[in-house]
Amino acid sequence: MPQNHYELTETFLLPKPLDIPEDYIGYNPSAIWTVNDKSDKPHDILYVRVEPDHLGSDSSHLGKSRVRPYEIDLIDLRKPLKPYPEADEQIGEDASLTRINRRLASGAIERIWLLSCVDAKPFPFKPNEVRTLRTRYYAGKKLDRLEHIADGPVLMKDIRISEDLIDDTALHVYGRPRKIDSGSGNITYTKINGIEDLDEEVISQAPYIDEKLFPKWGSSWGGVNDIIPMGADNNLLLGHRAWKTDQDDGGVHYEAVLYDHNIKAKRITELGILATASAFSEGHVKDNVDVNLSDVVFPGGGYNGNLNIVSFGVRDGAIGVGLVQKK
Repeated sequence: MPQNHYELTETFLLPKPLDIPEDYIGYNPSAIWTVNDKSDKPHDILYVRVEPDHLGSDSSHLGKSRVRPYEIDLIDLRKPLKPYPEADEQIGEDASLTRINRRLASGAIERIWLLSCVDAKPFPFKPNEVRTLRTRYYAGKKLDRLEHIADGPVLMKDIRISEDLIDDTALHVYGRPRKIDSGSGNITYTKINGIEDLDEEVISQAPYIDEKLFPKWGSSWGGVNDIIPMGADNNLLLGHRAWKTDQDDGGVHYEAVLYDHNIKAKRITELGILATASAFSEGHVKDNVDVNLSDVVFPGGGYNGNLNIVSFGVRDGAIGVGLVQKK
């Protein structure tokens, strides 16, 4: 069994971005990437889920969430995030950001950004209940000129994509179906030749890696948050695992988990827990009258495709950063 060679050594709970109104929150960030501005100056940025704080029977964030780009100072994490003006805000929640290759009609290969976020819509007279949702994909050379290129299947979240280290334009695609006949989220996988092949059908037809990872009608669920390619046949998966903790107070537990996916053997192996909410100092908890979110940590992703620095959503109300060291 592969061993977990990664350990969370230090954590930081970031101050609330200054541009977010008092009754709004920022949490569930994307991975952190370095991007050059128009003058070729590098900036470390991440996208943050920004929405109204309160969630109850007569109010909701659904349809109001935005993923907003911010610059992060990794030298001094006491500083608030600063809005990054050379990237566009998108409608949606739980953004994922990565770098991939795309083949042009001429045959040339260009390096582009791939951003995704979940666009959730409520019922007209039930603002806190999801009527439908889709993962939207945006791609382009510049973060302020991204084009909508594809959508995921209806009601599927936590769809993550990464480049292949061997094939120039090939992509790894991980999904998390939550179908009526499954009763729980689980992890699927497929490989495509290029971003032009990404569509709803390809994602929905991807098979489970291991149906026993989160058994049908089981009490837990999970999915992939970020993918770290480790070679021709292996991906390191930063994911989440969750379950309800107490039916009386509506508590829920989320933890950040590492998996090894052996693509050739079609096998996924848990490496261990990277973080729980207790790894972070006390901070804001989302104002949800139905669910206790104090035990929630939702991993965002690594830093420039590595796992030395990881972003987190903490208690559905704040942003965390963890330093990770190889054992």
